[in-house]
Amino acid sequence: MSPDAFGGRGFGELFSEFMEQGRRLLRAEITLARAELRSEAKKASAGAGLLAGGGVVLLLGALTFVGFLVAALAMALPVWASALIVAVVLLAVGAAVAWVGLGRLKRLHGPQRTIQTLKEDGQWASRTAHSMKSQMHGHA
Repeated sequence: MSPDAFGGRGFGELFSEFMEQGRRLLRAEITLARAELRSEAKKASAGAGLLAGGGVVLLLGALTFVGFLVAALAMALPVWASALIVAVVLLAVGAAVAWVGLGRLKRLHGPQRTIQTLKEDGQWASRTAHSMKSQMHGHA
């Protein structure tokens, strides 16, 4: 290719300009992502605070309900027996829920599509760089 094919500029100059524009674009995207993440983090922080407060109140309610169950059973059984029954039931339910949760966690996989597209992007970049290199050496 003649220099006129590149508008009077050499391939190296065009490639350098292309790379500089790519760097500027990447920096702008990173700046935008940071700003968006900062804004979302503030919203998440407020939501997490409310969630934690609600969780504390729910825990207090659950503890009170457990006391109620023990007291209700104590009307028919000794207090120690009613407390034991409630504790065993709670432990069994908690263990079952944890077991199911553990099973679901074991089935999780990494970001397979992202890993695949990153490999493809790397292959594309390698092919493109090789092609540009061969064009430079072939037309220099």
